[in-house]
Amino acid sequence: MDWKGIRVYMRMKEYATSGEMLEMIRSQTANLAGEEAAKMIYATVTFEIYEVRPLVDFGQGWDKSV
Repeated sequence: MDWKGIRVYMRMKEYATSGEMLEMIRSQTANLAGEEAAKMIYATVTFEIYEVRPLVDFGQGWDKSV
């Protein structure tokens, strides 16, 4: 088979619709993509990755699937 891919399992740790982190991301986005793009960002979300597996698991390990 000639496919590549992984599954990433995550848990949400926190989210924010205001605050310092959101303003920092908006500021960086404004510098890179413009003010209009920065205004479209509504929230920040932080995730914890707890497992990485191959897209189709034949026991080969995720690192051989990328």
